[in-house]
Amino acid sequence: MKHFLDKSIFKGFRKDLVEKYGDAKATEIWDYAKEEYTSLMEQNKDADKQAKTFVFPVVALYRAVDYFVPEEALEVTRAYGTKTGLRFQKMFRKITALPGIPTLMWKNMDKIAAKMSDGYEVKDCQVDEDKCYMDISGCPLYDKAKALGTPEAVQMICCMDKEYMKGFRGIDYTRTKSVAEGDECCDYRLRKSNKSEKE
Repeated sequence: MKHFLDKSIFKGFRKDLVEKYGDAKATEIWDYAKEEYTSLMEQNKDADKQAKTFVFPVVALYRAVDYFVPEEALEVTRAYGTKTGLRFQKMFRKITALPGIPTLMWKNMDKIAAKMSDGYEVKDCQVDEDKCYMDISGCPLYDKAKALGTPEAVQMICCMDKEYMKGFRGIDYTRTKSVAEGDECCDYRLRKSNKSEKE
């Protein structure tokens, strides 16, 4: 049976490891990460789905790279996060290219914002017909990774987020801060785009 990492959104990380370190070292790192993930699952049997799906994998991958290639874990994991985010960005651009989707999103932005911030600590949230601003002061992903002693691992997810959020047509998205990177909040700024929905 395939290990979770071999079938998750993180499965492409092994290919990046091969390109950077060669097949032998990549296999060592990947196998170590799988052992770390399995250990985290065994030690945290009551963990929620979010932890099992996102936090444990990034923590395991970060620890594995750090074990074999000290000082390179943050760079390598962030690079994969950015690469994966760009892939998702293309996917979301295709989905939101369907006629009327951006208009529908803005019509329901209050509900979307509530869903996006569910489980997060929101310091300030403003939603109107052409903008959605949120300052997230507490991130459960970061808190879980911090509790495991590897808070920097979550930056991989932050890098994904920064890229894939730019894929939604009809929305101009910016974020300049990140709790996981030491800032006081994640400052989500979504504005209604003046560009054509087809661009």
